[in-house]
Amino acid sequence: MTVLAVLPASASIASAQLHALGDDFVLASWESDGPEPSGRVVPTLDGEEVRPPYTTLSVRTSWGGQRVLSILRAPRTSGVPVRFVAQSRVVAEVLAEPQVPDPDPAFLLGSLDAPSRLRVVRFLFDFARSTPALRSDAGFAAVCRRMVLELSPTPSPLVARALATDELLLCGGSLSSGFGEVTGAVIITAGAVGPSPFDVCIGSALDRRGRAAMSLLVDKALCAPGNLLVVLGRNGLACRAFSAVAPNLPSLTERLSTRRDTPLELRQYILNALAQRGRSDATAAAAVRELQVLAPLPKRQVADAKRSIGAALDLAVPTGDGGLFLAGWVHDPHALSGGLTVHTPFGGERRLEVLEHRFPREDVAKLFGTAPSTDRSGFVAYLPGAPEPAAALQVHAELRLGSGGSIRLVPPLRPLSPADARAAVLGSLPPQHATPLVLETVIAPAVAPLHAAHMASRGEPETVSFGRGPETPAVSVIIPLYKALEFLRFQLSSFATDPGMAGAELIFVLDSPEQRDELVHMLHGFHALYGLPMRVLVQPANYGYSAANNAGVAASTGRTLLFLNSDVIPDQPGWLPALLGALERTPGTGAVGPKLLFDDDSLQHAGLYFDRDVRGRWYNHHFFKGLPRDFLPARRERSVPGVTGACLMMTRETFDAVGGFCEDYVIGDYEDSDLCLRIRKAGLDIRYVPSVELYHLERRSISRHQGYTRGVASEYNGWLHARRWGAMMEELAARDWDQRTPPPALEDSLMRPLSAGAPTDTALPVAVPGKSRLFGRANRNRS
Repeated sequence: MTVLAVLPASASIASAQLHALGDDFVLASWESDGPEPSGRVVPTLDGEEVRPPYTTLSVRTSWGGQRVLSILRAPRTSGVPVRFVAQSRVVAEVLAEPQVPDPDPAFLLGSLDAPSRLRVVRFLFDFARSTPALRSDAGFAAVCRRMVLELSPTPSPLVARALATDELLLCGGSLSSGFGEVTGAVIITAGAVGPSPFDVCIGSALDRRGRAAMSLLVDKALCAPGNLLVVLGRNGLACRAFSAVAPNLPSLTERLSTRRDTPLELRQYILNALAQRGRSDATAAAAVRELQVLAPLPKRQVADAKRSIGAALDLAVPTGDGGLFLAGWVHDPHALSGGLTVHTPFGGERRLEVLEHRFPREDVAKLFGTAPSTDRSGFVAYLPGAPEPAAALQVHAELRLGSGGSIRLVPPLRPLSPADARAAVLGSLPPQHATPLVLETVIAPAVAPLHAAHMASRGEPETVSFGRGPETPAVSVIIPLYKALEFLRFQLSSFATDPGMAGAELIFVLDSPEQRDELVHMLHGFHALYGLPMRVLVQPANYGYSAANNAGVAASTGRTLLFLNSDVIPDQPGWLPALLGALERTPGTGAVGPKLLFDDDSLQHAGLYFDRDVRGRWYNHHFFKGLPRDFLPARRERSVPGVTGACLMMTRETFDAVGGFCEDYVIGDYEDSDLCLRIRKAGLDIRYVPSVELYHLERRSISRHQGYTRGVASEYNGWLHARRWGAMMEELAARDWDQRTPPPALEDSLMRPLSAGAPTDTALPVAVPGKSRLFGRANRNRS
C-alpha cells in the first residue's frame, strides 16, 4: 500500500455514502457545491491507498453542483475511515460499514440530465469491462439491471429471427432514427454483465415509422427471456429485452435465400461475425461458406445499349493470400467513370483508380454498336491486400462516377475449387493480350496462390495392382495418363512382346480419376491377355504432369527411372536396355533421351534446345523437327541442352538430388525442360541417343484439357520458366551443340534384356495407329 501525505482540507469535507456493487466492490457517492475535483481522486483506507482497480466519475447536477461517484474494492474492516484524496487534500470521507445497501438508481440518476445519466451507466459498464471478476458478479448484474430499467422501464423486444449455427442466433429489433452512432453493446443476464459477443448491425434504411432495423448475432445461451441488451450510443442508450426463442426457427441460409430484400450491410455483418467466430468454431466457419454458396448475391451489371455507360464484373477471385483478381468490362465513351471500389463480405475494401490492362471485347462492341477494332472495354486487374478472416467467395463493387454517384456491380460467385478458380483466371483474357507485364503483375500473383492451394489439397493416390512385378527392377517405367487412353493397347502390346522389358517395373499414374473404372477394366483385360505385371495409381484429382510423375516415383522401387508418355510407342524391341546402356556408358550423365518420330516417320525430337521467338520470349524447341528420320545430324549421339519428358531416363539418385519435377507449372508444360535445367545446374550432362527410336503422337492429352487450351496457361508457364531459367538458357543457347561425331552403329544391346535369364523370343510386329505398315521389322534399311 502507498501511504499518502494528506494536507488539511481547504474546504469542508463532503460526506460520502457507500453502495454495494456485488460482493467485492462498492460505489461511493457524494455531492459537492464546488467545482469538479481536479486531478486523480485516490481512495484511501486508514491513510493508505486502496488496492486497485478503482475509478472516479464527476457529473454536474441540474442545480449546478457536482455528483461524484467512485468505485473501489469493498473494505473488509468496519469502522475504518475511507477517505478520497485529490491533489493531497481530502475531498470526501465515509466510515466502512459491515452491511452496505444496494444503490438506489433513482437517487444516483436523479437531478441529472440525459447525457449525464448516460455517463453514469457507461461508467459502470466501462469499469466492468476492465474488471473480469465484476462481470461475473450476480449482485453487480442486478445493480446494472436496475440502473438501465430506471432509464428504460419498458424495453422493446429483441426477437430471434434465424438459427445461424447450433449455438448462434440472429436476433432483430429496431432503433429510433435519431439514436446516432452506436458505440457499444452490453448484455445483462441474471448472473453476469458484459459486452455483447458481436457488434450490433444498424440498417441504413428506415421503415414507415422512421425506425432503423437492428440486428445482432448472439449466443443461444444469452438469448433468454429476462436478459437485456443495452445499446450505447454517443447520444443515448437503448434497452431491449430478449424474447423467448420460437420453435422451428429457419436457418440463416434459408432466411437469406428466401428474402431477396436482405440489406447488404446485414449480409456483410453476418458473414464478418461468423468469420471471426469461425477461427475457433468449425460450425461457424462452415456457415460462412454455406451462406455464400447457397444464398449468393444475384449478379448485377449495366448492359443496356440505350445507356451511355455500361459495366460488368465477370470474375472476382480472392486468392486466399489477401489478393483479389478482377476481370470484366467497362464501356465508357464519355469518360464518366472514375475508378472501381470493391467490397468483400467481411468489410474489406479495395480501390482501383485506373483500369490499366485493357483489351477488346467483341461481345461488348456488338452490344453497344462500336467498331471491334477500336473497342478496349475488357480489363483484368490484381489488387493486393491483407488476408480476409475467411474465404470470400463473392464480392460487390461500385463503379465510381465523377459526380460522386456510383453504379453497383455484383459478379457471380467465384469458382469454388482452387483448380476451377485458377482455370477461370487463366481463361479471363485472350492469350495474345497476356503480355509479360500482365503476366507478371496480374496473372502470376493470382494464379500462383490458387495453384498452390490446389496442389496442397492432394490426398494419397489409390493403387490397383495387376500381377506381381519384379522384386528389384532395374528400371521403373512411369507413365502419366490424362484422358487419352486409346494408345495404351499399342504401347502395352509392344511392351508385352519385348524381351527387353522383362526386368522393368511398370507404373501408370491416372490424372483423370473420372476414368478410373474404364482404365482398370482395360488393364485387367490386357493383363489377362499378356500376363504383364503393372500397377495403376489413381490420383484424387487432376494435379498435372509433374505431380503424376512425382507420385509414380514415390511408389516405384527401381534404381533407374524412365518417364514415358502414354502416346509414345517403341519402334522395335530392345529399346529400354539400349537407353539404359547409354545412361550408364558415359560418366557424368544425368539424363538421356531417344529419337522420337512422328507417325509419318519424320523427326519429332532429336534433343531439346532453347531459343527466343520474334517477340523475345524463350521457347523449347526440338532439334531437326520435321526432317527425315535418317537425317544425318540426327543420327549422332551427342550432348544436348535437354531432352523431352515424353521419354526421359535418369537415375533415382539424380532425380532426388535435383528435387524431382517442379510442380509450380500449370497442367503440363515446361516441366521437362525445368527438370533438365536443374540437372545441368547440378553439373551433369544430358545426352541424346539416336540408336533408340520411338514414335510419339505428340500432345494428344494436353489438347483435351480445357483449362489449357482456352486460357493463357502456356503463356504463364513460359513466363515462369523464363523468369527462373532465362540466364541459363541464354548461356546454353550460346554453346555449339553440333558435335561432329560419326553416327553410331546399330548396337547389339538393342535385344539385350534388362535382367539375366529374360526370354529372347522374336518380337511380334505391332500395329501403329494411323499407319498402314508395321513397327519393328528387323530388315529396316537404317542407312
